[in-house]
Amino acid sequence: MKRALLDLLQSARLWRIWLRLGLQDVRRRFRRSTIGFAWIFIHLAVMILAIGFIYGNLLGQKMGYFIPYLTISLVTWAYLTSSVVEGGTAFLNSEGYIKQISLPLYVYVFRSHFTITLVNIISLSVFFLVAILYSMPFAFGCLWVIPGLFILLATSFLLVLIFAHLNARFRDIAHLASLGMQVLFYVTPVMFPADLLKGRGFEFVVVLNPFFHLLEVVREPLLAGHPAEVISYAWSGAVVALLLGLALITIGRYQRRIVFAL
Repeated sequence: MKRALLDLLQSARLWRIWLRLGLQDVRRRFRRSTIGFAWIFIHLAVMILAIGFIYGNLLGQKMGYFIPYLTISLVTWAYLTSSVVEGGTAFLNSEGYIKQISLPLYVYVFRSHFTITLVNIISLSVFFLVAILYSMPFAFGCLWVIPGLFILLATSFLLVLIFAHLNARFRDIAHLASLGMQVLFYVTPVMFPADLLKGRGFEFVVVLNPFFHLLEVVREPLLAGHPAEVISYAWSGAVVALLLGLALITIGRYQRRIVFAL
């Protein structure tokens, strides 16, 4: 365990390496594409148009609120999903480097996390364009999004760390994780406001859903200009603590076997 933690610290210090590798991954994703990074905006715009106006009218929502709500929800959810699904391939995608170059193992975890984060930062900029389009007021309270983003960043890194180990050892984990995130997407208030569930006796689906609280600590400050409810920060903190514990257990059990599992 001590050796693994030292590897993590050493990997963090080698930020120039995983930063360059991460940038290379993003460039490779859009290599020979005519419009390049614009595909990120187009993908999100199509989702918003396809879901927003249909669900907004179906659920009787005001578009001035619902479209920004949907945008930040989709961006945040995509970040968590990418951390689980794409992050789970961190070691698999770096197999050649791991077997041929003597670098700390967790350089490739930082690489994957940086790639996922960079793509979603680009996606996040779409929210501000939508907010300007719908003339959303930005109050001083919007700065409460900063601690929410740090919570989300920590959650994402721990998810990448855990699933990178598990998926290298058990290849079915990636498929199970993808299926699980898809199911959670439909039961978590992403495409619809949480009040619709609370008003129909399904409040427990919201209150006991940790992913809802992870969304809220980012979503509420941006949309309402004030911090999320205390329970959301408590749940989010508990999620980070739980993931940290799981990460330490996973590292201790599988870290030495990664090379042999690839």
